[in-house]
Amino acid sequence: MADPIAHRLSFRIVFPSGLSHSNARISGLVPGTRSTVGGWFARSRQRRALREIAEGNGFHLLKDIGVSQEEALREADRPFWRC
Repeated sequence: MADPIAHRLSFRIVFPSGLSHSNARISGLVPGTRSTVGGWFARSRQRRALREIAEGNGFHLLKDIGVSQEEALREADRPFWRC
């Protein structure tokens, strides 16, 4: 088995900040993941609101946005992770 101190020193030479390659890659994913999850929450709220309008007496609101009740319900049934 390799010497753990030599292994840590080799990472410090390659990655002066002390981060390994995998840690650097993971830290780069955090902003993108946050953005994706935020989009999922927003899409979920929008589809829930659309369902409430379509199932309620909001036919005039659907007409204002140019969507039929069937189209609104179909969109509301889609999973939040699908665009």
